[in-house]
Amino acid sequence: MIHLRTINLEKIDEIKHCCLLMRLDRDDKVRAFISRNFMEWIQKQRSVSDEKIELGKSYVVEKDNRYVGVVGSLSLDRNGFLEVWYVVKNDSRGRGYGDAILSEITPYLIENIDGVNNIKLKIDKNNKPSIKLALKNGYYLYERGDDVDTYLYFEEKSTSMDSSEKLRKR
Repeated sequence: MIHLRTINLEKIDEIKHCCLLMRLDRDDKVRAFISRNFMEWIQKQRSVSDEKIELGKSYVVEKDNRYVGVVGSLSLDRNGFLEVWYVVKNDSRGRGYGDAILSEITPYLIENIDGVNNIKLKIDKNNKPSIKLALKNGYYLYERGDDVDTYLYFEEKSTSMDSSEKLRKR
C-alpha cells in the first residue's frame, strides 16, 4: 500500500475490489473513457508493486476507510509528459475525494517517477466538475480537442496565454 497525505493507494485485487470495479464498469462515462473492455483491462493490472506507483498501472484509492475510486498512469512520452487519469465512484462524488486524489497524486508522481517533466490530464469537455478540479489544483488548459481537452500541470514556455485568458476561453 502506498500512503499519501490523506489517501492510500492499493494495488487492484479483482476479488477484494470486485464490488467497486463492477460499479465503475456500470458507469457509462467511466467505461467509455477508460476502456471498452474494462474488466479485461483491470485483469492486466495484477502485477503492480506495493511500494511505489508503476507506469501503466492502476490503483484503488482508499480514504476515510472506504474505497472511493481508482487512479492510474498511462504512459510517459519521450518529452517526459505523464498522462494520468482518475475516477471517483458515482456515490462518492461531490465529497472532496477527487480533490484529494489530484492534489496528492500530482506531487507524488513528480517526485517519485524518473523522467517526469509534466503531468497531463485529458478531460471530456462536458465534465465541468473535473475541469474545475484540474484548474483548482494548478492545471491549465493546454490544448483543445474535439471531445477531450488536455490539461498540463507545469506551464509550457511556448504558451502565451496567461491564467485569466485561459479561464475566459473556457
